[in-house]
Amino acid sequence: MGAWGTALYSDDLAADLRSGFQDALSTGLSSEAALGKLESEYASSLRDPEERTVFWLAIAHTAWKLGRPIDRATAEALRIIATGADLLRWTEEASRRKRVAALERVKMDLLTSPPAPRRLRIPTVAASAWAIGEIVAYRLASGAWTLFRVIGHHEDKGGRHSVCEPLDWSGPTLPSPSDTVALPVRTAVPPWKTSQFLLGEPHKRKDAERLLRTGVTSIPVQRPAGFLVFVFPHVDRQLREVFGLH
Repeated sequence: MGAWGTALYSDDLAADLRSGFQDALSTGLSSEAALGKLESEYASSLRDPEERTVFWLAIAHTAWKLGRPIDRATAEALRIIATGADLLRWTEEASRRKRVAALERVKMDLLTSPPAPRRLRIPTVAASAWAIGEIVAYRLASGAWTLFRVIGHHEDKGGRHSVCEPLDWSGPTLPSPSDTVALPVRTAVPPWKTSQFLLGEPHKRKDAERLLRTGVTSIPVQRPAGFLVFVFPHVDRQLREVFGLH
């Protein structure tokens, strides 16, 4: 999804790195070992000039916030801020000013003593029980319902997640089962070209309560391929940006 704002973690890569670093620490790795693990996993990002700056800024600041600063990450992040290397992608003047302000806040943190080390919870592993063909309802922030169908599953270190295709419907109440199975797949709005997404399981009760297993099943139109990744608490924004759902 890329960046949706100028704040440090208003960026999918930065948010993923924050989560990845926290998860690595929670398994017992030291800060340096966690960094080494992410350097290996994100080797392609480190070769990309724009993503490289995000990598070091996110790692350095996350480590600092958790009370486990890493000297070489801090030094690289401060160098990036000082040279303006991260600002090359911010060509619009207003956005550039906001990014500069965001980086100044990061710099102020990194130049002060970090907080006491935080206790980290062991990360949960997803184990989606949704079946292929199952239709699930989701209540949008607006209060309207929308529907998506499970077309497959994807497994990685985070566990087992469902890959879904959105159905072309939203409304204040759910349609009948017969109307539900007749719904076509909803297409993405430009410039997005895929009509399927992996849905990360919600960790908060308030998010989980917005998902409803309808008990209706139908045959998927697609097989999992080239899907986007939707994660809470950003699902509403992602559905709006990619599929025009409000």
